[in-house]
Amino acid sequence: MNNLFNKRRQRHFMLLLKYWRLVFNDHFVIALFFLFGALAYGYAQWLPQLGPQLWWSRWLLVAWFTALAQVGRLATLVERPDPVFLLPQVGHMQRYLRQAGRYSLILGELMTLAGTFVALPFALTTEKMTTVAIVAAILSAVLAKASWLQLAQGMVSQQWVRQRSWLRLFQWGIPLVIAVVTWLVNPLAGAALGIVIMVATTCLFHPAKLMIDWQMAVKTEDDRMYSVYRFFNLFTDVPKVQGNVKRRAWANGLIRLLTAPGHPWAYLYARGLLRNTDISGIIIRLTLLAMVVVFLVPITWLNTVLVVLFIYLIATQLMPLFDQFDGNVFTHLYPVTVAQRQADFSRLLVSVTTLVALLIVLASLGIELNWRQFLINLVLAVVEVVLLTRFYFRARIKKLSEEI
Repeated sequence: MNNLFNKRRQRHFMLLLKYWRLVFNDHFVIALFFLFGALAYGYAQWLPQLGPQLWWSRWLLVAWFTALAQVGRLATLVERPDPVFLLPQVGHMQRYLRQAGRYSLILGELMTLAGTFVALPFALTTEKMTTVAIVAAILSAVLAKASWLQLAQGMVSQQWVRQRSWLRLFQWGIPLVIAVVTWLVNPLAGAALGIVIMVATTCLFHPAKLMIDWQMAVKTEDDRMYSVYRFFNLFTDVPKVQGNVKRRAWANGLIRLLTAPGHPWAYLYARGLLRNTDISGIIIRLTLLAMVVVFLVPITWLNTVLVVLFIYLIATQLMPLFDQFDGNVFTHLYPVTVAQRQADFSRLLVSVTTLVALLIVLASLGIELNWRQFLINLVLAVVEVVLLTRFYFRARIKKLSEEI
C-alpha cells in the first residue's frame, strides 16, 4: 500500500506540474510580481497607521485563523475503480490512509504557516506579544489544522458515517474555539487547548481504527480534484472540466452594442466572446482584479504602472478569439472579404479594450479620490489604447490572418 500511494503521489505531482507550467506563463508571472509587490507594500504602509489594542483586531485574527484552518483538504488520491480492484485489500487500507494523512498534513501545515506569517506583523502591531506568545500562537494554528485533517479522515470512514454533519461542524468549531482562546484569552492557553484536542482527535480518528468508506472517499477526492481542475481551467482548457450550456438573455443588449448591421463577423465575434467562458471569464476576472489592486494602491507611479500593465494583459487575452471559428466550415462560405473580417475583429478589440481601460482608470481614483492620479492614468490609458489599436492589434491580426 505504501508503494501504491507513492506511485499515485508521483503521478499526481506530474499532473499538477503539467498544468502549473501553463498557468505560470510570462504574463501571469509579471502580473503576480506586481500584484504581490503592491499588496505587500500596501500592507507595510497600513500597519504603522494602526494603534495598539484595537477592539476589532483580535476578532479579525480569530476570523483569519478560523478560515485558515479550512485551507488544504485531505488528499487521499483514491480513484473510481478502487472499490472494485482494491476491495480484497480493504484490510490494508489503514496503511494507505496513514500515508495520505501524512502527505496532506505536510501540505496543509505549509499553507497554515504561510498564512500565519502573513498575519503575524498585524498581530505584533496591535498586540503586545512576547517570543513565547508568538511561538504559542503559531503552535495553536498548526494544531488546529492537524485536528481538522483528523476529522477529515473520520469523514471518509464507515465508523462515522452517521456523524458526518457533526464532523463538518467541528471542522469549523474546533479552529474557532482554539482561535478564540488564543487571541481573546492567552496564546499559551490556546496552544494547550490545541494539544488536548489534537490528542483527542488522534485517539478517535487514528487510521488504524478506521475502515474506509469507498463511496465517500471517492466522492471527496473527486470534489477536491474538481476544485483543482476548475482553478487550472481559468488559464487553460482542462478536459475533465465540462461547462454547462445555458441561455444568457441578459447578454443580448451587449451583443447589439458590439455589432453593426451588415457585419456578420462582428456579430459572430461578439457572440463568441460572450459565449466563450474561457476568454470572457479571464477578462472579467482580470478586470475585477485590476480594479481592486489599483483602488488599493496609493502610490501614484506604481498605480499608473499597474493600470498600463493590466490594460495590456487584458488586451492580449482577446487575440485567441480571432481564429476560434476556423474549424467551422460554414464560416469559410461567408461572402465577406478577409479585410472586412479583420476590421470587424479590430472593432471588437477596440470596444472591449476601451471599456476595460475606463473601468480600471475609474477604480484608480482610490479611497482618497486622487483626481491628479486619475487624470494621469486617463491620459496614459488613452495613449495605450491608441497604440494597441494602431500598431499591436493590426500586427497581430495580420499575422493570424497569414496563418489561416
